[in-house]
Amino acid sequence: MVNLTDMENSRGETANDVSCFCLHDNDIFLFPFEKEELYSEEYLRWMNDLEITKTLGRLDYLMPVNRAKLISYFNSINRENTIFLAIYLKKNVPIGDINKLEMKFIGTLKIYDLDLLAKRASIGIAIGEKLEWGKGYAAKAIGIATKYIFDNLGFRKITAGYIADNIGMENAFLKNGFEVEAIFKEHLFYEGRFVDHKYVFKFRK
Repeated sequence: MVNLTDMENSRGETANDVSCFCLHDNDIFLFPFEKEELYSEEYLRWMNDLEITKTLGRLDYLMPVNRAKLISYFNSINRENTIFLAIYLKKNVPIGDINKLEMKFIGTLKIYDLDLLAKRASIGIAIGEKLEWGKGYAAKAIGIATKYIFDNLGFRKITAGYIADNIGMENAFLKNGFEVEAIFKEHLFYEGRFVDHKYVFKFRK
């Protein structure tokens, strides 16, 4: 069961903006991605690991990335149509006990292209902590975000895209009921060759 939890600000008041909530389901928590994550050693390390960045399909992330570039990207995010979240892992969390200091920062999830008229959004996700690959955490995070988009935002459709060779990512979306909508043939350059870009979708039931 996905829970939406209001987080209190430093004065003990509950704020109304996106920075004051977390989404969680058992051991996976989604918090707003903030400066704490931006300046973390984990994030910088992930974005300089080709095994992670090669699936992003961006040339600029195939070269060394410094902190200034990450800061520039963070500042360029359009908060009007994007919700940028940090994925945290914590097992056996007592109800009401939500403390990032006791959790492990393992990746990022972005809800973007929020279209209020068409009531649709897209999801992008990266599990940066390679020790946590293959444990189903991407699927869990996608499921949490999907439920939030449908139940809390009231949207009707979610889309996502990934390199067709990324079987782990495909399984994470298919496990959450997404279906293939389109395949752009030889659309991206990946590991020395042109590969397909696969797009998936899910409608609210």
